[in-house]
Amino acid sequence: MRTFLIACCLALVSTVAVSDEHGDWPMYGADLGRSFSNPESGLNPSNVGALQLAWRFPTEDAVTAAPTIVDGAVYVGAWDGYFYALSAKTGTLLWKYAIDCQNSVTPVPPRCLAQGQTPPDRSHSDGGLITASAAVDNGRVYFAGGRTVYCLRARDGKLLWKRIICGNPDDPQCESDQADGSRVFSSPAVHQGLVFIGSSTDGQDGYRGGILALDASSGAIRWRFEVDPVLDADGQVTLDRDGLPAGGYNRGCGNVWASVSVDTKRHHIYVGTADCDHTALSPYHNRVLALSEKTGRLQWVFSPIPTDVCDFDFGATANVIDRDDDRLLGVGGKNGHYYLIDRRSGTQVWDTPVVAGGNAGGFFGGAAVSGSVVVTATAYGDRFVIPGCPFNPFQEPSLHALDLATGAKVWELPRNQSYGATTAGDGVVFVSYINLLGPPSSELHAYEAQTGALLFSTAAPVGLGPPTPADRAVFLGTGNILTGDGGGINAYRLP
Repeated sequence: MRTFLIACCLALVSTVAVSDEHGDWPMYGADLGRSFSNPESGLNPSNVGALQLAWRFPTEDAVTAAPTIVDGAVYVGAWDGYFYALSAKTGTLLWKYAIDCQNSVTPVPPRCLAQGQTPPDRSHSDGGLITASAAVDNGRVYFAGGRTVYCLRARDGKLLWKRIICGNPDDPQCESDQADGSRVFSSPAVHQGLVFIGSSTDGQDGYRGGILALDASSGAIRWRFEVDPVLDADGQVTLDRDGLPAGGYNRGCGNVWASVSVDTKRHHIYVGTADCDHTALSPYHNRVLALSEKTGRLQWVFSPIPTDVCDFDFGATANVIDRDDDRLLGVGGKNGHYYLIDRRSGTQVWDTPVVAGGNAGGFFGGAAVSGSVVVTATAYGDRFVIPGCPFNPFQEPSLHALDLATGAKVWELPRNQSYGATTAGDGVVFVSYINLLGPPSSELHAYEAQTGALLFSTAAPVGLGPPTPADRAVFLGTGNILTGDGGGINAYRLP
């Protein structure tokens, strides 16, 4: 199950796809391989210390998605149910789009409440309607709000299409089901005419999650892979004529919190999956899956946690890494382990444990690949006791640089707990630190990637959003997840 304190993501020099010559950040993780690295950002160890707050744009609730930056525009959605396009230089509103209400998801935007209706309790929410980042491709903006995926025209926000991803796709009337609390927490990846996303039911009985490919032009579902598939009497997955799981169980499982990573060379996609009621249920829960990009057929399954009662999801987004002739995949789990996998076979190359992990611990966001190291923050630890699991609510160290050749720890630091991705510019990494020891507060930190030397630190409005380094600036979503206060986007820019 997901614990959303978010209220609810390598020679040593690796070669990865990076953002374009303008220093843009066009999708979550910067590129289809989710390197979370932007060497063209204009930010490096020699100048990052000069960052200063350039502007702030307020929203009506928290922003936990990483802003997307393309051609001088910032694209980001908020828990208030609006998707925004802003000027990257000034923060001026270019346009905004009101997504559909889905009152089965809390917090409910004020415009979606009936007159006089008391807002529902949000203290146990897994996040508002828009929690994930957008992808901008070919003049179109793709993003998810609740259980709906949207495609807007980038220049003016005009709706081109939208597609509801039902939690019970077997019901022909599922799109009108007002009780369906399904959501798309994963950020879309767009490649060769397809949009890849994961859907989640957040444990809601009677529904299920899965992995889907949508047509980028129309939103039509091209294939769906069931993470909680129907099994036959021998315990084998029942397949349809396309070689995909023929159906799924509607028991609140099959959830996919992570974003899909795309291997453009092998035409495969990779994504981690959640557990099923705190259990690593076979064959696909608490695993990393490789699927064919075009057909959705299973290529391999990585299963480092064959049994589990401790809520050890794979919620972090994987890094596609090419090093010399090696084709690798790096991914962290909520068990506090970061794994390097041969993505041709799904076999483990190395495994480095850094913290004990837990229901609110281990790796939640993506890791930044920077030169010979991968750098990533871990979260706090356990939020509640699970029988049979050690209880460790405060885990240090919380920022980890690992050598990509061996998995050895290059450096580690305390006081960097984060539920968002760690990101990188040119040899500098950024962490959005959430301080929960006392009244919640946040800080934006920048470190030299190879040594861990602190280069920049500033207090920021409390929030859980990951930083986006692009266009000689860092863009950061903010907002108190319990109250919505302080919602907005901050831009820290070089003078």
